[in-house]
Amino acid sequence: MCPESAAPEKILSFIKEKQVVAGNDIARAFNLKPITVKNYLSRLARIGEVKSVGGGLYQVGNGERVTMKAGAALTSVTKKLQEAFPVTEFAVWSLQMLSDYSHYMIGRDIMFVETSKMLSASVRDELVSKGYRAVLQPERRDFREFASYKEAPIFILERKERYGLVKVEGILVPTPERVWADIYYLSTRKDLAFDPFELGLIFAAMVDRGGVNFDLLLRYSDRRGIFREVLIFLYELMKTNSDAGKKIVEHAILGRRGTLDTIAAMVEGGKKA
Repeated sequence: MCPESAAPEKILSFIKEKQVVAGNDIARAFNLKPITVKNYLSRLARIGEVKSVGGGLYQVGNGERVTMKAGAALTSVTKKLQEAFPVTEFAVWSLQMLSDYSHYMIGRDIMFVETSKMLSASVRDELVSKGYRAVLQPERRDFREFASYKEAPIFILERKERYGLVKVEGILVPTPERVWADIYYLSTRKDLAFDPFELGLIFAAMVDRGGVNFDLLLRYSDRRGIFREVLIFLYELMKTNSDAGKKIVEHAILGRRGTLDTIAAMVEGGKKA
């Protein structure tokens, strides 16, 4: 039995040694009850010593957390919408939210407002009346041509997906995992002009700062219909000798081993043809 007074320190050392562990692993290693381990982990998380990376997994809490904040322009748009529709919450985000993790300056911005189908037209009309270039349910052409607009457009998406949203300074914004996955989705499905090489660099910077919740990323990707693509990206990146690849939580990948095995078998079948 791990002595009560020494338990947190021993648990922290155990996590450092294993890099990523589940609460059940700690309980077995120190012969502790799961609820006791949960309390210790909560205590260590509050003081920043450990952090949850999703799926019941924990790792050492070093590194800056990646957070998303609405810039001045997006905040101004959101405040106007909140004044016009005081009982409605809007999820808002923009390409520039990832600029802090980009090696190059992100070009022309797009601001996004996610709302219900019932309100979308009213939101568009309100923004147009305020002088904004608002596009309701943008098509591929809009994503290809937005860089030629005189001002950054606001794309209104008829979408009420609540997963992966957090409130920051009174504004409902996506987590960094969700923003990154949405940019990938729009690039591959809607012809958004965003350099995939840069998208990879941004992801590596997010991983380096220790703020990527891999479980959240994969769960949201599943809801977006891009689960297998993101899983393959993580798996291939993990196999490289890069700093980002070494920091990917292997447990999150192995938890989806069935999908990876299916893909591997398909590749082998393709070779035989």
